Amino acid sequence: MSPYVFVAAAALAMIPILALFKINVEKLKQDPSLQARVQNNMMIGVAISEGLPILLIVYGFSQMESVAEISELYTPAIILLFLVIFAVFFIFLQKKVDVPEEAKAMVTQFSLISTFLVLAIPIISIVALFMMLP
Repeated sequence: MSPYVFVAAAALAMIPILALFKINVEKLKQDPSLQARVQNNMMIGVAISEGLPILLIVYGFSQMESVAEISELYTPAIILLFLVIFAVFFIFLQKKVDVPEEAKAMVTQFSLISTFLVLAIPIISIVALFMMLP
C-alpha cells in the first residue's frame, strides 16, 4: 500500500496546481500587466494545495519498507510517469494556445515556473519509489 500513498500525494498536488495554472494563465493572457498579482495568487494557491500532499509524503516515508518484488512498483511508477507527462503536456499546450504577442514572454516565464512547481511532489514520489526497491 505504501507506494500508492506517494501516487496519491502526487495526484493530489498536481490536479489543483494545474487548475490554478489554467485560471491564472488565462488572466495573464488577457492582461499581461497583472503579472505580479497572478504570480502572487499562484504561489499562495500552490502553498495551500500542497499541504495534504506533503503530509502524505511524510506518512509514506514513515511507513516505508522495501517491496518483496520489483513488480509491485510497476503500476505506481507507470501512474506517476503518466501524471508527469500529462502535466508537462498540459502546461505546454496552454503556453502555445491563444497567447497574444505582447504576453508571450510573460506566459513562457509563468509556464516554466509552474512546471517546476507542479513537478516537485511527483519527483519526490518517484525518488521514494526508487528507495523502496528490494
